[in-house]
Amino acid sequence: MPILKKIEDNVREIYKTNFGKYPLSHDFLHVLRVLRLAERIASEEGLKDEKEFLALRLAVFLHDIGIAVTGKKEKHAEVSAQLAEQMLREHGADGELIQLVCQAIREHSWKLQSRPSTMVSAILQDADRLDALGLIGLIRMYTYSVQLGRIFYCEEEPIPRQRQPNDRVYTLDHVYVKLIKISEKMNTRAGKNIAEKRMKKLLEAVKALVEEVQGLD
Repeated sequence: MPILKKIEDNVREIYKTNFGKYPLSHDFLHVLRVLRLAERIASEEGLKDEKEFLALRLAVFLHDIGIAVTGKKEKHAEVSAQLAEQMLREHGADGELIQLVCQAIREHSWKLQSRPSTMVSAILQDADRLDALGLIGLIRMYTYSVQLGRIFYCEEEPIPRQRQPNDRVYTLDHVYVKLIKISEKMNTRAGKNIAEKRMKKLLEAVKALVEEVQGLD
């Protein structure tokens, strides 16, 4: 059985076994969406090297494995890279492939703001961040906020215009603290094009949401 299929089956089983332990914003469905985006970006950017394409797919399957195993987002990129290396060695991957995969996983973290050192890393960063935009991004944002116990939005001013946004208290503020910056952080042209479309849809959804909560729809 090819290593990609072995890793996919292994990862799928880990998510299934640990269901309820990790936030649903970072479930296996997230992994599959990131995979589709990564493959799309790789194709549009002309990634042709077979080893890099394999490394990209493996990195996608394993990029959040630390969250699935521990249930925590803290330092998950490093934890995921360590678990990925262990799994890849167990399945007989060579050193170059392991290095490509684990470096991309370490660099995908938004919090660390790592510059991608390879095309594999650049595409993984873009694909993972794109899943935080659009309508799916809005759903993921609110799903995760429930776990953190944050308020849906500020009653007095849902969209922060006269006040400083605070996404540690108000979920909707996360759009203006982090998500609105994603488009400008894209590494690839393909990623940026998708990000701009999804950001537009996200802001339209936020506008409709605010109109509803204010009774203006």
